[in-house]
Amino acid sequence: MRNAGWVTMLLSEEEGFERLYGSLYRQALQEAQQYVAHPDRLRADIERDRQQRGPVRTLSTPAADPYAYRLTLYRGFVRFPERLWNYCIAQHEPKAVTRSFLPTLMDIEPNSRCNFRCVMCQVSEWPNGTRTDDMTVEELKAFIETQPGLTEVKLHGMGEPLLHPHYIEMVRYLVERDLWVRTNTNGSVLHARDNYRRLIEAGIGEIQTSVDGATKEVFEAIRRQSNFEQVVHNLTLLNEYANRQDRPYTRMWVVVQEYNRHQIFEFVELAKRIGCRRLTFSLTLNDWGQEVWHDKNAKIQSLDFSEEEQGRLLDIVARDGIEITVWRQATKYSTASPETLCPWVFSRPYISCDERVVPCSMIANPDVFELGDARDFVNVWNGPAYQAFRRLHLEGRIPRHCRLCYKESLVSTDARVAA
Repeated sequence: MRNAGWVTMLLSEEEGFERLYGSLYRQALQEAQQYVAHPDRLRADIERDRQQRGPVRTLSTPAADPYAYRLTLYRGFVRFPERLWNYCIAQHEPKAVTRSFLPTLMDIEPNSRCNFRCVMCQVSEWPNGTRTDDMTVEELKAFIETQPGLTEVKLHGMGEPLLHPHYIEMVRYLVERDLWVRTNTNGSVLHARDNYRRLIEAGIGEIQTSVDGATKEVFEAIRRQSNFEQVVHNLTLLNEYANRQDRPYTRMWVVVQEYNRHQIFEFVELAKRIGCRRLTFSLTLNDWGQEVWHDKNAKIQSLDFSEEEQGRLLDIVARDGIEITVWRQATKYSTASPETLCPWVFSRPYISCDERVVPCSMIANPDVFELGDARDFVNVWNGPAYQAFRRLHLEGRIPRHCRLCYKESLVSTDARVAA
């Protein structure tokens, strides 16, 4: 077991780790070694668990392909035991102002520019759809070298990632470190340079494809400056190639709003037509921690599914085998107890393409709120700004940037954190 000196903070001594997590660590490492040596056992165990759960009876939240995800995790643990050391702490340490582990999951933004101007997105009001310059490959590598605890990276932020000229290289670099990598794309340039093929061949874990209209009229009204036919063609190319592999790579992601609410079942038909085997309806319109966007998107926020609609969707799951899930972020958390507080505050930062630390991808803009310089992340992670930010959550005084995600309305209007 390596010395955990790179884990800053509370459990920097091996004795402390051994007392709290030693047995758990050894058990987890043994499991990882066994599954890496015998991946067929992992697949069989996952299938047995699925059969024991029985048929789908409710629309659950989206999750990664369990076999591919867990095998990636295990390979990383075997190759980098310090990663497992960190993971054991991160999975079991209670929420507190300071953390004795480094994040296992991060959102890293390669670029903050997009060729679409979606009506519900903050990018639509940025000059030329751009906030700042792209992150370079060298900057990404230098940052990752400071993060030995990472197991997963969402390599996407407030832009279309495939506009980055070296995006595939970034994916390949992360995958070679046995990290689970996922992304989101608007599908507009998947055909260029065979991106649809190169992205999968780079080893990416999952590709979410944003589709917010089931017809040309609705799609192009929401995702302005888009071309519906081109996106449908590109997503068909992507899914056809993905479906020839041995696992699901793609997920069609629909942000439900008043403009497309009437197309729920048309989206299912479109997913089948373009060959997408997984479909997620997101029932939250984000506000990016900004009052102006809260007011704008509140006007087009859609209602949840009715029991009748959920029943029909579940019938489709059972009949056609397509996976249909639902993502609800708004009012997901509560100040009722530490267990119901937002976990991202304590475990999952967002790194902007200009290397600034943002609390999460629901804000995704350091110009709105930031916690420090990502090039000094180890110190920022437990620095004064982050500690003050976490303390507000623990005390139930949710900062205004975070209110969309909390059930309570009893929030101090002047809660602020000094950067």
